[in-house]
Amino acid sequence: MLRVAIALTGVLFSSVLLAYQPNTYKGVADDLAEQLVQQIKGSNSDDGFSQLGLTRWVMADTLELPDPHDSVTDLSHQLSESLYTHLKQRNLRLIDYRAQDFVSLSDHGATLLTRDAEKLNHQPLLDWVLVGTMAREEGGVIVNLRVVDRTSQQVLAAANRFVPKHLFWSNRRTEMVDGKLQRNY
Repeated sequence: MLRVAIALTGVLFSSVLLAYQPNTYKGVADDLAEQLVQQIKGSNSDDGFSQLGLTRWVMADTLELPDPHDSVTDLSHQLSESLYTHLKQRNLRLIDYRAQDFVSLSDHGATLLTRDAEKLNHQPLLDWVLVGTMAREEGGVIVNLRVVDRTSQQVLAAANRFVPKHLFWSNRRTEMVDGKLQRNY
């Protein structure tokens, strides 16, 4: 009985340690991409021609974008941008619907990506969309991702990952969270 209790305690303690071990955005994005691609490939949903676009992630409780000054905004931005690389490395066909039909030239440089709706294709050729929600938990955020088929709204793959607060809040002393001031100790 004592051995079972010790083994159970070890299993529980090790999972807590894994959740809080130092990670990087790269490691979290790689893990999320691996979860999604394994499910897509395993379900035979990928015909080799389906194209995936990524969206900005919203808060799970409101389905709204986080406040721009909230640290989870940076988390969402960094992870979603990293996912482009990790998903492409796994041979998914990605579409960046922020790409214009032309390169904009200025004194400051040349750009292709924009958020100006007038310069974008209003009907991008997307078969699937990666959507995500974020839910605050003690010590971090749970990131939940889904690949949704645009025509059937079927969820083709789902992944989630706990992201420890130290990854996205390390340089902040205070911030507004849900309208309340929080201190980083």
